Amino acid sequence: MNIRELTAVAMLIAGVAMAFTALLMPPPGEIHDSVLWIFAQILLYAGSALGIDAYVRKRLGN
Repeated sequence: MNIRELTAVAMLIAGVAMAFTALLMPPPGEIHDSVLWIFAQILLYAGSALGIDAYVRKRLGN
């Protein structure tokens, strides 16, 4: 794994942990909009880091 893949996986783990933590904070069961926005940004980064790399590898045949 290279640094791009490691950061994408680490951010996904941190984002899921943050979302579950937000569920436990008052009011319980409600996630604040800022947490959802940050989680969406994490998903965009991970998708681009992993998806673009997979696309390039497929196109180049590596």
